[in-house]
Amino acid sequence: AAVYSVFLVQNKELRNQEQITEMQQNARMAMEMMSRDLMMAGYGPSTLTRCTGTTPTTKPASSPYSCLGIVVANINFVSLSADLNGNGVLTDAGENLTYDRYESPTGSGNYALGRTSNGTKNPVVDNVSALTFTYYKADGTVTDDLSLIRNIKISITTRTANVDPSTGNYREFTLTSTVTPRNLMLSGF
Repeated sequence: AAVYSVFLVQNKELRNQEQITEMQQNARMAMEMMSRDLMMAGYGPSTLTRCTGTTPTTKPASSPYSCLGIVVANINFVSLSADLNGNGVLTDAGENLTYDRYESPTGSGNYALGRTSNGTKNPVVDNVSALTFTYYKADGTVTDDLSLIRNIKISITTRTANVDPSTGNYREFTLTSTVTPRNLMLSGF
């Protein structure tokens, strides 16, 4: 009975540790993907129009986007464009992206990080509790002017897939990073 009791305790702890590891890996993978894509925002030939003005409050209805750079800078999602192959048009795969948090599947209460590429949404990671973006000018002040964005702070919170039986709550992990899109730093942009 004592050996079996020890086995049950160790087995329970192993399951908890596996969930914690998965939660942390999900946050790291999502952060890496978003950071990589945001660093490329605005890449392309100077013949394309750069995004300017104050960000709209909704996601763009059309893809491809009509400007190059950060297209929408919302606290809950970001849309960006980059001419990755330099052909002067924003119609190829991966050139029009939106990152957001959405319920997956609808009505489940589980939220995922979505990556919409040229109108097709794909889940990146599951169990996302929160996702926020903050946009900064070169002097470090917050901005909503697309042409003045020089840094983007991303904060993502993931949770374990199951409730921790010892606390009755999900365990959560928050990861924050600031990205400097190198193509938005170019002079004249």
